[in-house]
Amino acid sequence: MRHRLFKWKSLWVFALVLVAIQVFAWQEEMAESSTNLEVRFGAAAVVAQVEVIGIHRDVDSALSEPGVTAISGYVYSAVPGQVWKGIVADQITFRLGLEYCDKKLEKGERYLIFARLDSYGRLQLQSCDSAVVESEAEALLAELNEFSSQG
Repeated sequence: MRHRLFKWKSLWVFALVLVAIQVFAWQEEMAESSTNLEVRFGAAAVVAQVEVIGIHRDVDSALSEPGVTAISGYVYSAVPGQVWKGIVADQITFRLGLEYCDKKLEKGERYLIFARLDSYGRLQLQSCDSAVVESEAEALLAELNEFSSQG
């Protein structure tokens, strides 16, 4: 009887841990894709308007085999326009991994980006919502200008 009770207790604890992990992941996703500009702005290391000038494949050497190249995402070179947060040079690079977004940004297109630093100190976008094409960012840009003028 005790053995059976232990199994059920263990199962419940395991289920609760899984639920807690899922809730944590959901909260992170909501914070990233949220329209709450203050949250997105606070989490970002760089918030800027950029024009993509180069697209490079981010090759995963560990998963690649002879004749097959595994791509884990793309590294973008860009020229920054207006910068609301962060210090950027005349040209910046940032990564958008396929684990976060399966859409490829377009060369020559302008985007509003919310970039974070990865564990190596490189700029990285962590969702498709972290790069908003300029033609669709009008309301967000107005909100961002208002938010940044408030200090």
